[in-house]
Order: sequence, then structure tokens, then C-alpha cells
Amino acid sequence: MAEASLRAARPVRKGGLPNLLFAVASAERPPVELCGRVDEVTVLFPWGSLLRGTLAIDPVAAAGIAGLLAPDGVVRALVSVTDRDAAATDLRPLAFGDGDDIGRRWAAFGLALTRFEPAPDDEIAASSSTWARRLLAGPRGPDRSVRSLELRCSEGSPPRSRRRAV
Repeated sequence: MAEASLRAARPVRKGGLPNLLFAVASAERPPVELCGRVDEVTVLFPWGSLLRGTLAIDPVAAAGIAGLLAPDGVVRALVSVTDRDAAATDLRPLAFGDGDDIGRRWAAFGLALTRFEPAPDDEIAASSSTWARRLLAGPRGPDRSVRSLELRCSEGSPPRSRRRAV
């Protein structure tokens, strides 16, 4: 992630992004300055409350994620729910049939689940995360599978956030 961030932060003439902004914040309390202004949110191998928010199980974290998006914004995530996550979050490894429930939960925030499928190895490797390297190095049974999720604003409308500005 650090390497990808460094590449993206380069000057535009060297392949950097012209409108890149990094923020360190929790999903439950995103920076107000970014709400409604973000074109793309990338979530890589979340755990804890961010994992629950990415799956729209934690409504406060989900609202924070949705509230960041501009009207045509997209959320892309690589999610792996392991036995360790299950113990800490009451989740089980994700299965194909979970997409319907995840989609219904995100619809309450104005986002449509447009992709929920096993992530191919090249997509996992491209994340350049240490967790991705661990997952790719070992056997991946159902408890170590990785899902690729994509969420888009429903019909170009701005996402609905249950979060109120303070």
C-alpha cells in the first residue's frame, strides 16, 4: 500500500494523480471536508469495524463510507473474512449467496452492489498488501477466500448517509 501511495502522490508528469488526497480517519467519522466529494474509495482487507462497515453490517461505518462518495462515486474493496475475524466480529467466511444480503444492506445507503465475486489472484497481488501476500502464499480454502466488492451510487444519485454533520 505504501508503494502504491507513493506512486500516486508523484507529480502528474511522473504518473501521479492530480487530485489525490490522503486522509487518516475512521469510517464512522470521515472528514467533513471530504463528504460527498470522493470519486473512488478503495478498501483493502479491512478488519474490525471497517470490515463490518464494508459489509454494511455496522450502519454507522457504512454511512461514513457512503457519505464520502460524490454522485457517481464508487467503492472498491477486497475482503477476506478469516476464522480470526469471525471470532472478533461474529462473522463467518463469505459465500457467494451473501451478495444478496450485502446488496440489500447497501441499498439503504443509496449504493448498489455491482460486483461480489471471488477475487482473482492477480487482483489480490496488485493490492501490494502484506495480508495479500500471506493469503496468496498459503492454501486458500473457504476460510481464506477473498471477495471483490464494488459499490456504485444507485442510478447516479448521491448516496444517502445516516450521519449528520456535527
